Amino acid sequence: MKKLPISLVKKEKTKFPTITGIKGWLGIIKTKFLVLLNLIKLQCPFKFIKIKIIDLSIFALFYPLIRLPLGYKKAGDICDDFLSIFCPSAILPISLLFKSKIMLPRGMSSYDSYFEIVGQNPYCQESIIKGMNIIDIGANIGMYTVLAAEKTGKDGRVIAIEPEPENYKHLLKNIKLNNFQNVISKNIALTNHEGFEKLYVSSQPACHSLVFKEGKIYSIEVPVKTIDGLLEELNIKKIDIIKIDTEGAEMPILKGAEKTLRANPDMKLFIASYHYPSEIQEVCQFLNERGFKTKVSKEDIVIA
Repeated sequence: MKKLPISLVKKEKTKFPTITGIKGWLGIIKTKFLVLLNLIKLQCPFKFIKIKIIDLSIFALFYPLIRLPLGYKKAGDICDDFLSIFCPSAILPISLLFKSKIMLPRGMSSYDSYFEIVGQNPYCQESIIKGMNIIDIGANIGMYTVLAAEKTGKDGRVIAIEPEPENYKHLLKNIKLNNFQNVISKNIALTNHEGFEKLYVSSQPACHSLVFKEGKIYSIEVPVKTIDGLLEELNIKKIDIIKIDTEGAEMPILKGAEKTLRANPDMKLFIASYHYPSEIQEVCQFLNERGFKTKVSKEDIVIA
């Protein structure tokens, strides 16, 4: 089943897909229809499937009416805002295959994150097994954290890192909602040094960044650590999986994990590398030089 391109999920980077003519519009409709089929196949909750049905309907029927007089960008923004009306806060099961639930804040961005992590499965949830130690860097509201915490079980550990205060509050709510005892949450950012840095806050909850300033509405100061320093502080030596999606700060984070990479040559890494043109090359080269074999997924996730 064809997966939704990551550019359609990360709306801040491509706010709305550019459609040139009827052929382009039909192509987007086809993609959205395939997404809907994929959700049904994955047995996602009906509430979420209903949102995607509304999304498809708005794009198929309403968008063409306003595209010509308003232009594709304005029409896309209006459709996006209109769709958000149908995205209330909700508590949904991760899927019928999991016992755990996730509390989604109001807005389309949280529903998009839900589909990205659960539906697209870019971080290969099948690689998680009981007893693993996992670091979720850029945990947001805890979508991957919840998956990992359930699958690793009471003998495993998930370290969830989220620097933005509102996202972190939702992360804590989702940990509490599932009564997880195997999650260590940290309201910090990771990079290649310790101290404090500016976090540039976006209107899109998944797009806060230590690096990118464009389109951000304000900045806050957050504490920063290295992976090596944090694990030493927690007295954790063995790591099985590291997942990173931090809006362009992936390379500094990796540079702050030299000791961890050397000590865990068999661990798996999943690194979102679609934030700037050379990121894939930089991440792959860095990991290859340290003995990791890398490949790149269709979603531009570097897997090592």
